[in-house]
Amino acid sequence: MTERPDFCRSKLCIIGGRGRMGRWFEKLFRQAGISTILTDLCQAPPCQELVASCDVVMLAVPAPAVEEVMKAIGAFIRPDALVMDISSVKKRPIDFMLKYSQSEVIGAHPLFGPTANSLAGQLFFLCPARTEKWVYALKKFLEGYGSEVVEIDPDQHNRLMACFQTLRHIMLAALGRTVVRMGYHSGSQTSLAGVWFNQLLAILHTQSQQPGDLYADIAIENPHSCETRKVFQESLRSLVDSIANRDRDSLIEAMEEANNCFLPN
Repeated sequence: MTERPDFCRSKLCIIGGRGRMGRWFEKLFRQAGISTILTDLCQAPPCQELVASCDVVMLAVPAPAVEEVMKAIGAFIRPDALVMDISSVKKRPIDFMLKYSQSEVIGAHPLFGPTANSLAGQLFFLCPARTEKWVYALKKFLEGYGSEVVEIDPDQHNRLMACFQTLRHIMLAALGRTVVRMGYHSGSQTSLAGVWFNQLLAILHTQSQQPGDLYADIAIENPHSCETRKVFQESLRSLVDSIANRDRDSLIEAMEEANNCFLPN
């Protein structure tokens, strides 16, 4: 039987460690007593000795950068070590980690941002790809800090995120662009917007705390975004056409169809 490692006793390297999520995980790991080394994309590629000395290599880099990083370091990661990414898109990064290394491979997606106070109550997706021992150790560590860990197929993950992330991002971006172009000013008009609209604006404000390139990468790199975008585009066009044509029945029908998402399966 393969001996299971203790994640807290591992030597860990975060590549992309100067980014916001890299710094977040550095703080978590150091608080857990894990020996943690940081390196960043703006620095020279991690040296052979550094990568080879680590038990866990975490890629805290944008999804489009995973292949380049793995080309540079993959051959130096030990077969008994773990390489994992934390990007919001899973299939392609996993394929690159498998291709350029002989190590254990797990795709991970923390469904929260760097403003989270802790792992407690946070959803954490894991996509085990090539692993015998590290998935248990990683899952035990995450659950020990209160995270809800969900093991999921990479393609299923991407399909869900095309709806739960990309759709949300583009809806809120469209809302923001529309109200700005309509002349809305939060300082003087917030009190006139009402509770519901201000709740939408509060969600948009939360989204704005992350850089736009993150949302662009999530949308472009997810192969299921196109399907979601088409359905959303068709739905919006139908609603707009109903208003333009003063088609009250079609508009009511669309509103009632939207309510079906709250019905039990």
